[in-house]
Amino acid sequence: MKKELTKIKLILYISFTCIWLTSCKKFIDIPPPSYQLGSDKVFTSDGTATSAVTGIYSEMMLNQNQFSNSAITLYSGLYADEMTYYSSSDRDEFINSSLSQSSHPFLSTAFWSPAYRYIYAANICIEKLENATGISPVLRNRLLGESKFIRAFCFFYLTELFDGVPLTVTSDYKNNQNLGRSPYTEVLDQVIADLKEAKNLLPEQYAGTERIRPNKWAAASLLARTYLYSGKWQEAKRETDEILNSNLYRLSPLLNNVFLKGSNETIWQLQPVNPNWNTWEGKEILFETTIVPPTFILRESLVHSFETGDKRKDSWIASRIYMDDNVYYPYKYKVYGNNAPVTENYVVFRLAEIYLIRAEAKLNLKDYPGASEDINLIRTRAGLQNVNIPDEQALWEALIAERRHELFAEWGHRFFDLKRWMMVDGVMKALKPSTWDSFRARWPIPYNQINTNSNLLQNPGY
Repeated sequence: MKKELTKIKLILYISFTCIWLTSCKKFIDIPPPSYQLGSDKVFTSDGTATSAVTGIYSEMMLNQNQFSNSAITLYSGLYADEMTYYSSSDRDEFINSSLSQSSHPFLSTAFWSPAYRYIYAANICIEKLENATGISPVLRNRLLGESKFIRAFCFFYLTELFDGVPLTVTSDYKNNQNLGRSPYTEVLDQVIADLKEAKNLLPEQYAGTERIRPNKWAAASLLARTYLYSGKWQEAKRETDEILNSNLYRLSPLLNNVFLKGSNETIWQLQPVNPNWNTWEGKEILFETTIVPPTFILRESLVHSFETGDKRKDSWIASRIYMDDNVYYPYKYKVYGNNAPVTENYVVFRLAEIYLIRAEAKLNLKDYPGASEDINLIRTRAGLQNVNIPDEQALWEALIAERRHELFAEWGHRFFDLKRWMMVDGVMKALKPSTWDSFRARWPIPYNQINTNSNLLQNPGY
């Protein structure tokens, strides 16, 4: 982390009204040239302050196969029981769940380092916005809420992948570079604190015509999920109730419309920033020509687990013949890109997950009829009949199945679910008997981070 924290500098590049975050030796310490604005000047007007926070979102979607730009979905999918890769590659360690601390720098370049860059940028924005006087109060609150939301978002995924991580909540890189790991529960406590503040600061309505800047309900969505992961059932239910009662969202009756940028089911999306491309996930998974070999494909055990008549299988899974093999792949995003109009943003939170969070919270609160009702809402949209749940165990099985089929190939849901339900060893040992061990539920801390920080301890087993 030392290398990352000493390199980062917040710079505003005034070009095509876009402002970017870049890396440098340290935060601005020389007079900015004509095309740059130092941080002391950034947070003195509505326009430049807005651009500073916008720059974090741009950075989050700028580089392919990194953290928030498809990597969490694709590589946790490989690591769990959702996906595999058609041919042997440097992804084999994810496919086989055989990562080691020294053999895969991708853990650092695609996950750890990008996440901490975004966190560090968010920390700078938080500190500057808290003391800003030249920004309108309403905008200041929204930007401060967005920055706290971004920080919480990054810490949530870091701790779900790696377990405890350094909790860097200031821009003091000299202090941060030697931080040890905070426990998982402490990180989630910080996530919850940030999200509660973000929820209070953010407006209910979106900042524009698209849902690409988080609002109050985006913060509530991640807060509900975090409460669920923490076993706080009443709190999770409360947050989902508030989201559903806002009446801003509805389940799209057409499954092919769920991942469009104008979907009313969307709570928060990330906007692609590379010219002429839609989502990187679409580009990575779909096929430009019929002669190109497939890449990330679905495991047949997932494909064949759908009930007969489940519309999600028809709408969200596609197949093709390649070298006499019938391969299946995720088809939630349907645009490959390459000069195509942008019709798909990258969906992070959507209403279906909120219903499933509430169903699980109700189940744990022994409200079995309420849990059944929420599960059946998702089943009805999928073209399936309502299920009458006779007992708690059957209800759990129905919930597990619906989360698997509704949220597959999205943001690591399956991998995280298996871990928190204490199912990961049973499922993964059966799938990968020669390589799986219990310690592999936590990814190893990247070796280059440990080498530069003696206080950063490795996860057991690696």
